[in-house]
Amino acid sequence: MTNDDQDRFGLPASAFAAAQNSHGSARTVRAGMYVPTRGEVASMAPETLRPILMDWLHESPSELIPSAAQISQVKAILEARPDAAELAGLIEECRAYIEDVA
Repeated sequence: MTNDDQDRFGLPASAFAAAQNSHGSARTVRAGMYVPTRGEVASMAPETLRPILMDWLHESPSELIPSAAQISQVKAILEARPDAAELAGLIEECRAYIEDVA
C-alpha cells in the first residue's frame, strides 16, 4: 500500500483512459468515473466525500470497479480520521461492500 496522497488506490491511468473511451464524452458525465485520492479520503468534508465514494462503489464503469482490498484501504483511512464518528455510516457502507465482494 502506498502512502502517496495523490494515489487513486492503485488504479492505473490506463483504467481511467479505458473508462473514458467506453463511457465518457464531452457532453455526458457518468457517475463513478471519479475515484478519490488517498489524500481526499483523508481530508475531504464528509458531505462532499460521501457521494463520490457511493458513486465509485455502486456506479463505476467496469474499468474502475473497486476491489475489496481497495475499499479496505478506504475504510482504514476513514477510521483513522479524527471525525471518524461522523463517518460511521460511510465506514459501514465500506464494510458492507467488502463483505459483498468477498
